[in-house]
Amino acid sequence: MADARAELSAGNAINHHQQAMPIKRLKIPLVIFGLAILIGLGVLGFITIIVLSLNRLYLANAPSNIIVDQYNAYPAVLYVWSGQDRSVSNAADFVAVVDFDETSTSYGHILKYVPLVSDSSKSIGQAGNGPHHSSVSSDGKYFITGGLLSFLLKQKEVFVWGVPSNPANGPEFLYALDVPGGCPGEFLPIGRAKFIVSMMCSESAVSPGDMTFIDASTGVFQSLSKGKSAFQNFNPRGFGRVESGSNSTADYIEALSLTGTDAPKISFRNTVRYILPDGSLARAFNFDAPIEVSTTSGVGQGIGFMELKTIPNDPLDRSFAHGNNTNKLYLLGPGISEPKLVYDLSQVSGHKKAFGAGITSIFLNGKRLLMAFQMRYIILLDITKPETPSILRTFDFCSDKSLKNELLQVSSSNQTITFRQFCAQNKNKAGSHVLVHPKGESRFIVINYFLKVGFAQFNGTRTVHAFKLNKKLTNFEYASRFNPNFQFDSPSAPVRSTLYSLKAYPHHSQYIKL
Repeated sequence: MADARAELSAGNAINHHQQAMPIKRLKIPLVIFGLAILIGLGVLGFITIIVLSLNRLYLANAPSNIIVDQYNAYPAVLYVWSGQDRSVSNAADFVAVVDFDETSTSYGHILKYVPLVSDSSKSIGQAGNGPHHSSVSSDGKYFITGGLLSFLLKQKEVFVWGVPSNPANGPEFLYALDVPGGCPGEFLPIGRAKFIVSMMCSESAVSPGDMTFIDASTGVFQSLSKGKSAFQNFNPRGFGRVESGSNSTADYIEALSLTGTDAPKISFRNTVRYILPDGSLARAFNFDAPIEVSTTSGVGQGIGFMELKTIPNDPLDRSFAHGNNTNKLYLLGPGISEPKLVYDLSQVSGHKKAFGAGITSIFLNGKRLLMAFQMRYIILLDITKPETPSILRTFDFCSDKSLKNELLQVSSSNQTITFRQFCAQNKNKAGSHVLVHPKGESRFIVINYFLKVGFAQFNGTRTVHAFKLNKKLTNFEYASRFNPNFQFDSPSAPVRSTLYSLKAYPHHSQYIKL
């Protein structure tokens, strides 16, 4: 038995040895194969590094007509902040929810509208607020709107709404605020539910206005301006904020001067400011007011900086400011000794000066700027080199061929006319004012309505329009299918709400991705 066990053990050892021999013979090929993989990965990694480096070098020096960012038309809705004509029974300022999904059968239609409701116990008035600008919080939970004229009626002027999980259901009104100052201008989201808003005037419609912080989640607000005595003729409107927390602001107009009896005495401001994170004034650029009538639009006195936008990711924290009354575009920043005139935008109108009234939008890559101009033009500029911008495309609501067959309904007369005819009847002013280009979107929105108060009687066509950019971001086209304004369907089509049927005065819009 012991011999058998020894034999079996020996046999097993032989069998094990015989089975193990091939593995020993395979060790060298496996080592070589492993080394080959490591070498291959190393070479591949080296090539990848070279390719990525060359790619970064190429992108850094790419021609200005090549844009590498991705812009798409995403399913979304628009919240359009609008006034309503007082002739409407129980008129109310409202938010229109517009379908902005190109794949939807109701694209460009108003899905619903949500009116303000008066609450005298909380100083909330549903009408006459003069709907002005709006914004959506960084966390997407809050929609905030301003009433330019609310303070004149002793009503609260900032309205906070909740954005539902399905934004197409429309915003829910939460509360209103009476913040320091009057005439709320632009809202800038600065993280989570927080905003900064430019208050264009005091409670008396004069200077000083204010820069105000608002937390929409709590209703907390406070003035950000420190040492207001240093802020002469402070009526901020457009502004930009850089990573350090500093703000550049542009002064526009003394609001009270719009309500006087002498139009030449309308007082436009001539100052752009650089404000430190603690709210103190670091520097003010005071421009010389134009004297010769030929150098301005001929409206009032002064320049009137309606708009200022900071160039995203610019290492010098520079901004563009637009002189509303002179049609001139300036480049400025904390490190620039004097603002630099970089473009006379009146070139697009044969050097005819006119009231600019344009809002600008700068792309996230800092290479493109879109703006409305002279209440009729839409301009796309290449700002790859901020010191020498150039115009890539100009669109004219009064003459562009793409509008040849587009019709308007005029509320005051119930006429159906073309844009060209409207312009001929209204001193070539379609009312183009607000331009909104959402981040990463291939489309942008233009609103043709400015203001209806005092000397500022610029109703325009009271319409909202969409445009689509090409892939290189060097051109754009009018999106005729988008039409929340009028219903020109066949008589048998179901009747739907339009801005025309609601007798709306749309002023601003926000884009909310679905």
